[in-house]
Amino acid sequence: MDTQTQNTLVTVEKETNRSDNMSSADNNPILAFVKNLADALKYVGRHAFNWVMQASWKKILLTSILTLITGGLLHLSSLANGLVFGAIIVKLFADKDSAATNPQTE
Repeated sequence: MDTQTQNTLVTVEKETNRSDNMSSADNNPILAFVKNLADALKYVGRHAFNWVMQASWKKILLTSILTLITGGLLHLSSLANGLVFGAIIVKLFADKDSAATNPQTE
């Protein structure tokens, strides 16, 4: 065979480090999903905290009762209990902190 007509194929295998491949958000859709989920939970948590701080006790108690009923119907009672007791604890203790740091003058 003539060397000019003979085509040679050369394959080069590149070794990639798996940890380098998984650290990039472009190559890892699970990492991107977790980051988006964390941002969404941070946004919801911040707004829920602000609502609890601004709402009256009457609204908190009414919302708590409705949350417990809905959680019981959907068989999510432990989640509903955590949300209700968390809101009550935030209202009790964070309200005192904001009152202590921002005393109202008459």
